[in-house]
Parts: sequence; structure tokens; C-alpha cells
Amino acid sequence: KRFKAKSKSIRAKCNCIALGYYLDEGITGTSVNKRDDFKRMMRDSKAGKIDRIYVKSVSRFARNSLECIESIRLLKSYGTSVLFENDGIDTEHMNSEMILYIKSAFAQSEALAGSKRVATAVRMKMQNGEFSICSIPYGFRVENNVLVPIPEVKPVIKRIYSDYLSGKGMGTIAKELNAEHCMDRHWSVSTIRYILYNEKNIGDSLLQKTYTPQILPLKSRLNKGELDKYYVTDTHEGIIDKSVFDTIQKKHNISKSIRSQYSPRTDSVFSKRIRCGDCGRAYKKKIQNDTIYWVCSENGIAGIRCRTQNLKESELKKSFIRLFNRLKQFESETVDYAIHQLTALKTKVSGQNTAINDIDSEIASLCNKNCMLTRLRSRNVIDDVSFMEQTAEYQKRLNELRQRRIKILNEDEDEASIEALRALKNLLDSVDGYLLFTIWVMANILRSLIKILSNPL
Repeated sequence: KRFKAKSKSIRAKCNCIALGYYLDEGITGTSVNKRDDFKRMMRDSKAGKIDRIYVKSVSRFARNSLECIESIRLLKSYGTSVLFENDGIDTEHMNSEMILYIKSAFAQSEALAGSKRVATAVRMKMQNGEFSICSIPYGFRVENNVLVPIPEVKPVIKRIYSDYLSGKGMGTIAKELNAEHCMDRHWSVSTIRYILYNEKNIGDSLLQKTYTPQILPLKSRLNKGELDKYYVTDTHEGIIDKSVFDTIQKKHNISKSIRSQYSPRTDSVFSKRIRCGDCGRAYKKKIQNDTIYWVCSENGIAGIRCRTQNLKESELKKSFIRLFNRLKQFESETVDYAIHQLTALKTKVSGQNTAINDIDSEIASLCNKNCMLTRLRSRNVIDDVSFMEQTAEYQKRLNELRQRRIKILNEDEDEASIEALRALKNLLDSVDGYLLFTIWVMANILRSLIKILSNPL
């Protein structure tokens, strides 16, 4: 996806200057999540760097009609217009979004149709048993499009199955393998579980474990019965006997039925939001003596011992409200000041950074040379061979410069920090922190009254 943007010139003699190209090559246009250059273009437009964007067609801009319309509206609010050259649409003079919506809907339908064609072809190969393995499981390598066990890894996999059948837990197995530095890798509970329940270790293949529904954004999901799965036996040489694998599955089903008897866990506001300062893993909730604690999910598993302490949920709530109220009280001295300082520093550093300016100057020079070659070729001054050789050389150098420019821009995380601080400021402005504290105090009083009333003298 290629975009060319122009911005107002700071020079008195020029009306406009080319800001550069925004390229997302090989990335789907159905979602902006993985389109780094598209998001960078939106950030530059928000910062006031872009006045106009030139795009070849609507399908090059986005293949999601909703995201296309939303992006165009955002750009218009930033004062940026977009010209779609092939479609003849200019948002600067556009009175209605109907034509743009229709064009983007056609692009979206084309993308969904292409995805459906690929999925249908893959599914037909699965039905006929002709599907090739797309991911290589641990312990195998591919030879002539067939999975072949790795001799050095086979004893390790057999040991894992044997230890599990002997009564050892997954955490104990991982701890022992880590202590022995087995295969020079880190072993975790999820790795052990993956090996134990992978049917490819017995030479069979379960196809279509995941699928991609025909809704945007296109994301792969676990197949929990939405589509048929295809179990193909003897697709390759196995490592484990099928009787051993069946015993593992029976043990797993028994453990699963026992766990299902307990009440399902309820999510908390702190779920996946507290990270261990030692290993970086998420904290989990633990109830001990009718008191709720939050502990590191990896502490004590597979030989991992974290230096962090267990945290009471009541203390976490009090700390959060205390911190929120402090930020609310000293918002101008902390958040506003930090945003101002970061913005000023980023402006100063960007002005002194000559690397981007040098790259932009060389890109402009190469583009001018390329245009000159085109004019000379149209006048038959140079032949086709010389024209192709020189333009190919210029294009190669342009690609190198653009990749280098993107790398330099992506290394700058100041803009992300500023946006995070602005999001925090919006949250502080929209929520009354003292109201949260009042609710918390009232909840504690109510809880105390209930405890007193439930224990009469």
C-alpha cells in the first residue's frame, strides 16, 4: 500500500514539499493493526505535518469500508485531504461519502472473496488428504514435504511422556529439564503440555485446528466445532507409541472432568494488569484463609522462584485509589508538565536530527533523476537498455533509503509516550477520583455492617 504525502513548506520560495512515501508492502489492507506506515501517516497528519495525501486507488488505502470511512473522517478533522487518482475521488471537494463507501465496499468484498477462495482450496486439500504441513512441531523437520523426527530430540520427547505417566506433574518435568539445561532451551509448562497432547508425535495429523471466519478483521481462531476437522492417520513417522498417547489422553480427560466440578473463575479488574517485577509474568488471584491475594503465576512452577511478594487485593485497591487521587490533585504539575517537556524535547531533537533530512534530500534527487531519464527516453535520446538499467539502479537505491528511513522513525518512541500521557489526562479529566474514593469508603462501611448483622450476639 503506497501513499505519497505533501506538507506546507517552511521555505518562502516553495508552495509545497514532498514529505515522503508511506509503504506497507505485503501487509493486508483489511485491518490497520499491522500496518505500521499507515498508522505513522495518521500520526503525522494529526501532528499537522501533512496537508494532502495521494493514493493510487481506494483499494490501496484500505480494504475495510468501516476503517476507510473512519480514517478519512479523522484525516479531514486533522486538515488533511486525500486524492484517489484512479477513482477520481478528492476528499477536499467531496460533499458525500457515498461514492467512497461504495468503492471501499467493493475493495472489502474483493479481499473477503480472495480469502474465501484460499480457504476453500485448503479445505479441499484436507478432505483429499493432500494438505501440506504448514507448521513444523517441535521434534520434527521437513524433508521432501514430509515430517521426519529429529534423532537428537526423540529421547527427550519419550522421556517427557514417560515421566508424566509415572506421576510427575508438568511443572516438575519442566523444572528437571531446566536444571539439566536440556537441549539448551527454556522449558515451561505450556511447552510440556503442547508436546504431551500433540497427535503428530504418534504419526497422525489433525487438520483444521484453526480457521479464519469471513468477517473483518480476518483473524485465525480456534476451531471449537464451527467447521469439520480432519484426522489423518500415518501421515509421517511417529516418535511415541499410540497406546502411550491414548493413556495420556484418558488421564487428561479424567483431570478435566474433576476440574469442571468446581465453579468457574470470575475475572477481576486486576486480571492481566499486574506484572511480576522479576520474571514479567502476569499475576493470578489466590484465595487463602478467606483473603484474596495476587501472586505471580510462574512462581514455584518449573523451578522458577520470583523475589516479588504476594499482594492483598484490598491493599491493591487502596493503592490504586490513592495514586489516582494524587494524579488528579497534581495533574498540572505531573501529567501536563510531562507532556509539555516531552513535546518540546521531541521538537528540538527532530530539528537537530539530520539523518532524516539527508535521506529525504537523496530521495528527492533520485526522483528528479528518474523523471529526467523518463523525459530523455520519450525523446529517444537514450535507448531502452540504458533506460532500464539506470532506472533499476535508482529504484534499488530508493528502496534502501525508504527502508532506512522507516527504521529510524520506528526507533523513536517519544510520540507513543506522549499519546499515552494524553490518554491518561483524558481519563483524569473524565472521571472524578474523589467519587471513586467515596464509593470505596461506602462499600467498606456496608461490608462491615453486613458482617455485624450476620453475627448477632
